[in-house]
Amino acid sequence: MNGLATLRYLGLPFHAAPLLLVALFSVMLRLALHAGLIGLPALLILGSWFFKYAFLLLDHAAHGRPGAPILSMEDANPLGETRPLLYGMSVVVFYLATAALGEFTSPDIASVLRLLGLLALPAILATHTITGSFTEALNPATVVGVTRRLGSSYFIVLCVALAYGWAGRAVALDGGHLAVLLRIALLMLLWLELFAVLGGAIHERRLELGFEPEHSPERRERRDERERDRERDRFIDHVFAEYRAGARGNPWAAIQARASESPSPMAEYAWIYDRVAGWPKQSLADRVAQELLPLLLTGNRNGEALRIAKSRLQANERFRPLASESLLRLAELARDAGDRPLARALLREFDRNYPDDPSALRAQRLAQELAR
Repeated sequence: MNGLATLRYLGLPFHAAPLLLVALFSVMLRLALHAGLIGLPALLILGSWFFKYAFLLLDHAAHGRPGAPILSMEDANPLGETRPLLYGMSVVVFYLATAALGEFTSPDIASVLRLLGLLALPAILATHTITGSFTEALNPATVVGVTRRLGSSYFIVLCVALAYGWAGRAVALDGGHLAVLLRIALLMLLWLELFAVLGGAIHERRLELGFEPEHSPERRERRDERERDRERDRFIDHVFAEYRAGARGNPWAAIQARASESPSPMAEYAWIYDRVAGWPKQSLADRVAQELLPLLLTGNRNGEALRIAKSRLQANERFRPLASESLLRLAELARDAGDRPLARALLREFDRNYPDDPSALRAQRLAQELAR
């Protein structure tokens, strides 16, 4: 994950929707904390909604969706997203277990284990996001594999996680109302930063992780390819209908117009040739090949040019390129490739196919060379 991508994901919590949510929840959480036991239900509800939003932001970034998400009423449904509850319970159990271990051994051991837990938490969350399985997220082998494939991006995630851990220990929720509000807002923003950067790391390393996001250049490319294939199918169906009806000039005019409008005429002629080469009547395939061959030779795609020339001669022994220069180039390439029969077949009846051509002497010498 490069610097610009990191900054983009770090900036997600500073979009209007998450900033408004942090501001509103900070005020409501401050009021709930001030209310003591009476505010406990509000604390639980607000905490649930906030962590739901954090996971929503994680998914949003991982799937490459634009902007920042908005917490809707559907998202706030307590029966919807279960990850906050699962991981909340897991963290509580882990904290109590390390506390109990610290009582029997040393508090330093509990602190070290909690630090390791903090370092592993992003990888666990990433594993759940990728696999969709809480069980897999608790599988050490899977978590280690995800961490390895995240590469240096995980280091960036850890820096944010450690910043949150430091802030959680350093920021005290006491003092004046404004100070407490700002501290709550800081902790919430850092938590959202962690989830945004983690989601961004998953998206940026999607190929290494085998993760298929909803939005990605690869998915857009596949979608564009499908649309292009459907458009090509419609074009070829139209050309075939015209050709079968006997209007031979109309299909060729349509093909020429399409190729001339394309930024890559060679690519257009190439795929059209592949489609029409299988038709029962080969005259249109011959004509397309005559336009395609010089373009392939100019682009140094010699192997493909020889393949098409050989295929055309097998289908129609009278096939020849439009220009004598293309034919001679193909004959020389065939000779150099050791396919002397193809070279001789191309040169056969050169004078009749290209009358009064200035390359006749060159063709004659090449034919004599091949005859030896």
